[in-house]
Amino acid sequence: MSPRFRQAALAVVVAYLAFAGYILGRFANSAFPTFYLFRPLLLVIPLAIVIGLVAAWLARSHAPLLVGVTVGVISLWATFTRHWWEAALLGVGWVVLVLVVRRLGRNMPFVPQAASTAATAFVLVFFLAGVYRAYSSAEGPVTPVTVTGEATGPNIYIVLLDGYPRRDTLMDDMGIDNGPFEQALADRGFDVYDDAHSDRRYTDLTLMTLLTGSTDGVPDDTAPASEVQWLIRKALSDAALPRQAQAAGYEWNVIDSPAGHVTFSAGHHIQHGGVNTFEDNMLAESVFGPIVKATLPYLLTDSLRAHFEGSVDSLVSLADPDEHRLVLAHLFQPHLPFLWDADGKPTRIPFFWPGVNIFAAQIETMGMTLADYSAAMEGDLATLNPKLLAMVDAIVAKDPGAVVVLFSDHGARYSLDLRQTEWYHSFLAARTPDHPELFASEPVPTAILRTLLPIYVHSCADPGCTAPTFPSPAP
Repeated sequence: MSPRFRQAALAVVVAYLAFAGYILGRFANSAFPTFYLFRPLLLVIPLAIVIGLVAAWLARSHAPLLVGVTVGVISLWATFTRHWWEAALLGVGWVVLVLVVRRLGRNMPFVPQAASTAATAFVLVFFLAGVYRAYSSAEGPVTPVTVTGEATGPNIYIVLLDGYPRRDTLMDDMGIDNGPFEQALADRGFDVYDDAHSDRRYTDLTLMTLLTGSTDGVPDDTAPASEVQWLIRKALSDAALPRQAQAAGYEWNVIDSPAGHVTFSAGHHIQHGGVNTFEDNMLAESVFGPIVKATLPYLLTDSLRAHFEGSVDSLVSLADPDEHRLVLAHLFQPHLPFLWDADGKPTRIPFFWPGVNIFAAQIETMGMTLADYSAAMEGDLATLNPKLLAMVDAIVAKDPGAVVVLFSDHGARYSLDLRQTEWYHSFLAARTPDHPELFASEPVPTAILRTLLPIYVHSCADPGCTAPTFPSPAP
């Protein structure tokens, strides 16, 4: 093996380990499913090969140092652009130091060979630390559920419409009349709850209350740190109510959103690919963020639209009166980014990205006026609402006895000033055959499953047996 080939191979390996260490480190600092790692680790392989070969061609023995700097700038471009002057000052300081030392008669290279050796060692340690931390954050298997009965009840479809605002928010705050949509639901046998609200204002916490039927043990209502979110995702996998439905003979299906911190492991999960929150975070931080925005302005929103359409198709495909299914479909709309404009045309990447997270929701953070936000929300709902009605029609046409619940995990959360009010004003509409106004006394996500399961989930292995016991609604 020639020295040039070894140099090139080393540069490529260092480039890949640097990218992989960064990806593993970001994963360990977040609360995401383990499978989120696979695609990024594969996608950086060709990039690492190109960077490594170019660095070996340009710098030869200093290729590892050049590779390390290049990968750092690419991966942390947003941070670098905010602190470029510190980097420039450090570079100028180093040049001045070398010139002074040379002036004193000592031979000092601008780039010592030890720098490349140090860069290689640093990347290796960085990668190994990432592997260890990512391994410590990886999920274990979910405890299987033993089926103890034979299900006889109807299918239950729970549809989470992320961030769907309540009627009064739309009308009073934004001037949007959502009455025709709600009336269309009522005409289809849905009860629409005008006073619906959530016990928590963050999605993962609301999911905990939904799947456990209680606020006991649910963390305080603040945006949880990643360590807490990891524990929340584990709690979602271990939640009692779906497991009790499974024990009663029901099939537990979950249609995931692209948000990793609310994607848990229990049940049969259906995913639809596309860009997820982990990849968006890294893309926005990297040098490719501005490039994607300029050259591929529909890439991310097209991905989210495809994810939404695929999720709806999967939900409808699960409708089967001969089965006994509990389904949770998390549709990531009308949570920002809005996916359609007032004419029903696809929207492009929001103007505030990549400087602000694409899933940002507050007008203060995004730099939007309430008027512009309201117009965008109205345009999005003009396309979203008919899609939801068509989805409901398709489910009921295939499964006339279906229980269907549409709810939101929190309000629109459009302003930081309304954290104690509007953020809790959620949406709730339910089709509960033979049990009208079922949630009238408690129109909150916490009560949905704990109320539905004792009524509709019947588990009897033998004639005359009794149905399983579920947590009772709070008085």
